[in-house]
Amino acid sequence: MSDELLRPFRDKIRGRTPAHKAPEASPPGHEEQVPADAILIRDVRLGLFPEVSCLHPGFVPGIARVRLTIDLGVHMRGRPAPLDAGGREALLNLCPRLPDHDCGAGDEIRLLFAGDGADGAGTATIFDDGNERDGLPVAHLIEHVAIEMIVGVSGVPRCSGVTCAHRDRVDRFDIFLECVDPLAGRAVAILAAAVVRDLCLRRAGRLPLHRRCRDLIAHLSCSGAATQVAEDTARNLGCGQDEAVQALEELVRLGYLTAAPSPYLFSSTSGVLFRRAAVDVPGA
Repeated sequence: MSDELLRPFRDKIRGRTPAHKAPEASPPGHEEQVPADAILIRDVRLGLFPEVSCLHPGFVPGIARVRLTIDLGVHMRGRPAPLDAGGREALLNLCPRLPDHDCGAGDEIRLLFAGDGADGAGTATIFDDGNERDGLPVAHLIEHVAIEMIVGVSGVPRCSGVTCAHRDRVDRFDIFLECVDPLAGRAVAILAAAVVRDLCLRRAGRLPLHRRCRDLIAHLSCSGAATQVAEDTARNLGCGQDEAVQALEELVRLGYLTAAPSPYLFSSTSGVLFRRAAVDVPGA
């Protein structure tokens, strides 16, 4: 997961003052702020967001929601090209029920799995109406990847979400997702953006890391464990210690864990104790 993807979110949770943003009146200025191949997370916020309840009949009152605000670079807009064999396999390993999702754009999701995608360069293709610059298909894919992973890590039978475009913008979207476990929901929303970015850029080799992150969140959410060391993670994930440390560090970047140097930690040779991060849901 790149620093470019997470920098605004990390600055926010660390209490840093965000860099000055250009006024929102000039569309060309917006696009110049986002690299062409980037999915830039502008904000991640937990809350009840009752104002969006009317947008989806499946939303359950009282359940927390996460709002993910993203900007899409120009190469991330338009309909994603069909995945190649490696991308299909990696995505199905991560989100096995994704082709069965029932929604208005279900056919677009299934098109990802159609054909061999061997000749695709990994960039967006053009809409039937010629508007290749609209980022809605990619933003909607992020929503559904996040829904699939939230269901997987939380053990709930279903989850609702909705993707909202900003008026007069083809690059900015708010994605709202239900999350019975707000800490896990926030982390998974960010992880879903990284998954879709890597799929669009034909980086299927990174999806096994994303899957380990999902599996670790699921384990911690289910077990309720407040702390974790690399050796425990390697055993729980069935992987090597280096891969375990990588997954733990990714969860720190996702805001799910914090890392504390612990030189007298005798249960681990790494000398680092990972703790579950605190979470607050305004209005809950």
